[in-house]
Amino acid sequence: MNEKIPSKFTGFFISVIGTGIILRFLSLIVDRLFFINNEFKITEYENFGLIIFITSIFIGVLWLYRVKNITD
Repeated sequence: MNEKIPSKFTGFFISVIGTGIILRFLSLIVDRLFFINNEFKITEYENFGLIIFITSIFIGVLWLYRVKNITD
């Protein structure tokens, strides 16, 4: 296994920030496609940012766990 894996610190932040960006982008697409004529918008939900933050942290922890298993 000669593949280069980013350090745990760098990989964690890449996964957290990347997941946040991707989830935000996908929610924007869903709002524009499915909720264009409705009053409800996913991005205007009061806990939307918290949901994305928790999901991103969870994905980051999963990445750390996976890297731990690869490097052992």
